[in-house]
Amino acid sequence: MIVLDAAFENVRRDRDFGRVEAHVTLFIKRAGQAVRPVRVRTNVMDRGEQSVRVRLLENAASLAEYVMGSETPDQMNHAA
Repeated sequence: MIVLDAAFENVRRDRDFGRVEAHVTLFIKRAGQAVRPVRVRTNVMDRGEQSVRVRLLENAASLAEYVMGSETPDQMNHAA
């Protein structure tokens, strides 16, 4: 899976828990398939060595990879 581009929406910081939440839309390319968008809701700690944007992107990509790896035609219709 190759992430070609990403868009961030509804980004907010939860001060009580020290997390940043966002909807991340990944435009991905897999071998033999067309580019397709995958939308993931994710959250990361608001402090760290890397920027929040990079951590959100990495977390969203790993979640998308996990969901698409266990993908069956029936499961994707019910994925949140």
